[in-house]
Amino acid sequence: MNFKTLQKSDADFKKYLMGTFSNTDVAIPVKTLNVGTVNETVTFEIVKMIEIQRPKYFVFLAHLIKLRTYLLIMVPLFYVAFKNYLDDRFFDPISFLCASVAILFLYAGLNLRSDLNDHISGFDRVIEPTSPKPLLKGWITGSEVSFMSLVFIAISAVLAVPVFILQKEEIRVVAVVVILFIVGQFFKKNSYKNQRLGEIILFLLIGPGLCSGLQVALGSGIDTEILFFGSLWGIAVLFLVHLNNFSHLLSSSQAGIHNTMNKMGFDASKKFLVFWLVLLNVFWILFHHFYAGTFWMWFVGLVFIFWSIPTAIEFSNISSPVGSDLLSAKKTGYKNFLLMIVLLFIEQIWYLGNKINWTL
Repeated sequence: MNFKTLQKSDADFKKYLMGTFSNTDVAIPVKTLNVGTVNETVTFEIVKMIEIQRPKYFVFLAHLIKLRTYLLIMVPLFYVAFKNYLDDRFFDPISFLCASVAILFLYAGLNLRSDLNDHISGFDRVIEPTSPKPLLKGWITGSEVSFMSLVFIAISAVLAVPVFILQKEEIRVVAVVVILFIVGQFFKKNSYKNQRLGEIILFLLIGPGLCSGLQVALGSGIDTEILFFGSLWGIAVLFLVHLNNFSHLLSSSQAGIHNTMNKMGFDASKKFLVFWLVLLNVFWILFHHFYAGTFWMWFVGLVFIFWSIPTAIEFSNISSPVGSDLLSAKKTGYKNFLLMIVLLFIEQIWYLGNKINWTL
């Protein structure tokens, strides 16, 4: 084995992280000290490219673009489509299709950019990953990830052009989104999930921003229901973010990463997670109170509440930030998130069945 240790001040430090130091070798980070400081030191294992064993292409791509996180995009897309079809407001399917595909490419590009930022900043080198990281495995280099990210974002921009032509109101929505994104880029140190301002911006972008943008692309404008659902969805996504940050509370605190969880500390963050779960339940019930039938309000409301009570108890009973309890809490909380999606899907299918009288 061939190892090389570099400090952040070394001229070749970034070349090794980006994989541009050689055309035949790959530098895999195996040990990082003093991450985020001027004294940061990384030990790389130098491996021949031909010796790197990549998985099958689909598995590789799924890990690269974080395919399993596409629920965060697909659920709002699904809801906007169903809502407007049920309301007979499906005015511009061509524009909606272009916008949907553009968002999928943009999300892939931003995921790649986020992973690259985490790789360069050291975040993914100090936090134990729960799934394979292509950059850390040497499956792909930082420079390749950067190029792919730009390609995906460029494809997204091209696909967005017809949307702007067909639905000019979309320009204003995208302008607000771009301003929020620029603000987040200006103030961030690592990625959105690692600082408080980023959490607020993420809520606005993936919640009301995404849902409103999709509905405007459909030619249906913006209404209170889509803003309410966007807020509900933003709260649900932030619940996942807080869960993830809580699960590696100790290591991220030691790395000097500043987010809501580690700024609060262990005891306060447990209470905050319970509070956020209660907030999610409140928004879930209020949303169904205003925009669903009585049966569905009571059914999905009670099911979600009864499922959330044991989750809140588990959060409260965690006694230490060390051990497997935090990861277990993350898995339990994620089940709450999935339950919400399943209930929403069943509810919309029921409405669709009633609209078409259960005939095809």
